[in-house]
Amino acid sequence: MRRIALIASILALTAACDKQGAQPEATGDGQAFTDLSASPTILFQVFGPKEAPRMAPIAVVRATGLEQLVLSEEGWKEFDAKYFTAGAEYPILRNGVDAGTIIVTRGMWPADSSPLYEIPGCRVIVPQAIAKLKGKIDIEETVELLATSVLIAQKADVRAFPAGAESQGRTLASAVAAAAEIGPEDLSSLDFHARWLRTGVGASGRTLLASFIDPNAGDLGPGAGNTAMLLVLAEDSAGTLNTSYRHALSGESRTVEFRRLVNFADLNGDGIAELQLEAWRYAGIPSLALLQYQNGKWEETFRIGLDWCVDGR
Repeated sequence: MRRIALIASILALTAACDKQGAQPEATGDGQAFTDLSASPTILFQVFGPKEAPRMAPIAVVRATGLEQLVLSEEGWKEFDAKYFTAGAEYPILRNGVDAGTIIVTRGMWPADSSPLYEIPGCRVIVPQAIAKLKGKIDIEETVELLATSVLIAQKADVRAFPAGAESQGRTLASAVAAAAEIGPEDLSSLDFHARWLRTGVGASGRTLLASFIDPNAGDLGPGAGNTAMLLVLAEDSAGTLNTSYRHALSGESRTVEFRRLVNFADLNGDGIAELQLEAWRYAGIPSLALLQYQNGKWEETFRIGLDWCVDGR
């Protein structure tokens, strides 16, 4: 339900008329523009229907983490010509696995066609491309994938997951909820989900995810009343689950920030995955947030709004 709502909200932002303006000379805060001549490694979001997904650039991938793409109006057109040429092929990642490749079929600003999409009142737009998939794994009808401009090898781990993810996840999440003064009555109407992730953290290389979330969280829901949100991560150390991330909130539905895990992959080649979350509030533009494992905790190190308009950033 939520995934469909997200895709719909993203695509709804990519229709209407364009308003032309003057080319900006620099960012408002003096940030240096990203140097595309160095062919930096780019991280892309891949979303939409499996038959014709879209690609949009998220960030530059550095050894230390993600870095914001900072480009002028002309810079984004240069980006489109460099990375979104028809036939360009990039590796795709799904839950820490090399999932195949994606091939660009149409860029944002083809020489012989109008722009792929426009945003009302927006001058500087993040380009998108239409593509096709060559998957190595089963891919859902509505995709949520990551792509990179160069292959980043993923650590192979074929060890079986331990049994009892649901029971362990419930115990873990209930303890975190109690500490946040979220009672069982607040959780009773929420959807629960738990599973093991191959993150490369610790001796086991596994992280347990446990989540309680309102099935009506998002623009398709009523946005009324009170609700709760719980997202917990923990690692197994000698049979003990050590909590490494918690997002536990309750309150008016319109004010709670909901979060869910979308994907994960090792993006900087250090053997430990980064976790991609979607974060959103009722009637707001969703964000993509990235968590990195640092000093025994998952820390948010990068966030970008998925509105694709640079003007207000």
